Amino acid sequence: MKTRTVDTNILVRLLLKDGSEQWAKVAELAAEFYFIVAPTVLLETEWVLRSRYNFHRDNILDLFHRLADSEGIILIEEPRMMKALDAFSKGMDFADAMHVCLKAEDSVFITFDRDLVKLAKKHLPEANVELAF
Repeated sequence: MKTRTVDTNILVRLLLKDGSEQWAKVAELAAEFYFIVAPTVLLETEWVLRSRYNFHRDNILDLFHRLADSEGIILIEEPRMMKALDAFSKGMDFADAMHVCLKAEDSVFITFDRDLVKLAKKHLPEANVELAF
């Protein structure tokens, strides 16, 4: 099947299935193409679901896991994105988890955020995360 890389607005419609005109178009496209989802799109989608639609962590996790299990979805960097979702499920901020999980593998991730370092060491112990001072 052919593929299309999707923007956040497409992914949000796919997840919400809100019966809108845009949802109908997304459903039509999903029948014809596999959707490729970039990490940045998933990151923005979490923000949109949380801030605009007031979704809670558990709701977002459920949607994202169902998305990852969908036959017509291809997640770029899927193993890293799933690791970030796991850390998110354990209390890390999703953006922080994505930043740490998507860093260059042989690099140290540095930050001024003490909580990020603490949570990364707890939930992503294999990641190399340090305070910048």
